[in-house]
Amino acid sequence: MSSRTVTVTAVGRCERRPELATVEAVVIGDGATASDARALVTDQVATLRESITAVSSDHIRTVDVQVRETEDMFDPVTEAAYQATERLHTECPPDVVESVVLEVTRAGGQIQTVEFQLYEKTRQELQNKAISAAMKRARKKAEQMAAAEGHTVAALQEAATADVSAGEETIVEEALASGPDTGLHPAPITVSEGVEAVYEVSADN
Repeated sequence: MSSRTVTVTAVGRCERRPELATVEAVVIGDGATASDARALVTDQVATLRESITAVSSDHIRTVDVQVRETEDMFDPVTEAAYQATERLHTECPPDVVESVVLEVTRAGGQIQTVEFQLYEKTRQELQNKAISAAMKRARKKAEQMAAAEGHTVAALQEAATADVSAGEETIVEEALASGPDTGLHPAPITVSEGVEAVYEVSADN
């Protein structure tokens, strides 16, 4: 006779204040030729880099450069023949994000997103804690279910991580990217982990 089991799912969550922010900005220039547009953007980016004093220059990096004919673009911002765009990421502590945003904007850059994150080591630490919390919650649920039928929970038979239902819990392992008007004072980042556990149950004597 096979042993009786109960299967439960549970979610554990841990929170931590953001440790890192990435400010994404673009600089746009135009010109009668591709080289003119690129040269203008290069000068503007140099000015922008010098204007950011909240972090050192090695935290500012170019991630994309494009030079295109405006007649081939769906929505160019200029009537010139060419438009150049340089996209930059500035990494900084969360508490200086506002300063970076102001400095970038004053230097002519356009803010695209502000993304708040955790360091990978911290994220993994929170994942482990969330799994432990989920397993404790799973056992408690199993005990409540078993008790309702006059049984007790015995050994854990198997367990695995499980997807967290969007309607029940929301996994937010990375802070949502948001504009500077709403994202300069971020809420704690929540890391959620779901588990599915199978416990053996036995009847009370």
